[in-house]
Amino acid sequence: MFCKHCGKSIVDNAKFCAACGNSVSVPTEGTPKQASPDKNLKGLGGWLVLVILGLFYTVAMQAYGAYESVTMFTDGTVEFLSDSSSEVYIPGYSGLIKFEFIAEIVFLAAGIYLIYLFFKRSKKFPKYYIPLLVISAIYVILDYVILSSVSVSGEVQQVIDDILSEQGSEIVRAVIGALIWGSYIKKSKRVKATFVEE
Repeated sequence: MFCKHCGKSIVDNAKFCAACGNSVSVPTEGTPKQASPDKNLKGLGGWLVLVILGLFYTVAMQAYGAYESVTMFTDGTVEFLSDSSSEVYIPGYSGLIKFEFIAEIVFLAAGIYLIYLFFKRSKKFPKYYIPLLVISAIYVILDYVILSSVSVSGEVQQVIDDILSEQGSEIVRAVIGALIWGSYIKKSKRVKATFVEE
């Protein structure tokens, strides 16, 4: 062992350096000599900032979507589009909007709960966040399949085609997002060091 002040060799467990007389701090057994890498990574920083921003965005979008669904029911839009005598009749439209509304409420509740777990630094956060990513991607695909099975003609078909085109890019984003963020949550040392509370 060497003196940190003068660099001379000193006897192990010596309390003072024989060459310069300065005290020598000897690490006690079981005390780490330096902070572990996990402690340096502990905290709600790094890429986790994007995770929480994404959760806030999800909650906001689901709340807005649920509000729009309720508005469509209350202002007569769903009733009009579900009326077989209407020029813009869309078969099964009422059921589709109900399905979307229920999904929006479920995702809204799940997002709020995950935000709570995130700031609590709960061990449950990674366990629940990854399934939410996967279920979100499955939901977007399922919604696309249901909407694409709707059989209409004319201008209404053009509107549905436009919606399907937007949903196609949404599917790509959801699947890529689930792969990237799922892998990050699974493998990140920061995640393992941060989410440790019960």
